[in-house]
Amino acid sequence: MPTQMPSGVPGMPQQGQGQEGQGQGQEGQQPGGEGQAGEQTPGGMGAGEQGGGEQGGDAAQAKTELQGQLDQIAQSTPITFDPDSSELNDQAQQTVTKVADLLKGAPQELKFTVSGFTASGTSSSQDSQQLSQERAQAVADQLTQAGISADRLQVSGQGDASGDPASSRKVEVKVQ
Repeated sequence: MPTQMPSGVPGMPQQGQGQEGQGQGQEGQQPGGEGQAGEQTPGGMGAGEQGGGEQGGDAAQAKTELQGQLDQIAQSTPITFDPDSSELNDQAQQTVTKVADLLKGAPQELKFTVSGFTASGTSSSQDSQQLSQERAQAVADQLTQAGISADRLQVSGQGDASGDPASSRKVEVKVQ
């Protein structure tokens, strides 16, 4: 027995088994627990690695969830405009306010694209481009008035959108 004790931690077979069953919370409380902590390290590192992975996944998940909420708003109450107009009507203003409330809660590092569209068949392509840009800018202006930093917004006019003309006169907000 005396020769076995110097080669390992005294009483290790008995204490090691009991320690594992008690959990990791007691590692730091044991004097001379370096050898035992080494045994438990793989479990601890695994938990740490998992936690780190969850944090990265949380940011991506938050971005995905935010885009889903923006898409849901766009489906239920889209930001649409009257023909040949870039002025926000009452319904569009209410929708932009909902969008602003969502964006305020988003992580500050997230940026957003505000894209304007026109119905196909609107005058010339140059007029369509300009009108779609003006629509996007009108939404971006209201978002900034609601407290969203202009630095977080990329505004673009996309010109003609295909589909129903009434639903093509719109602005969409997307997470970048």
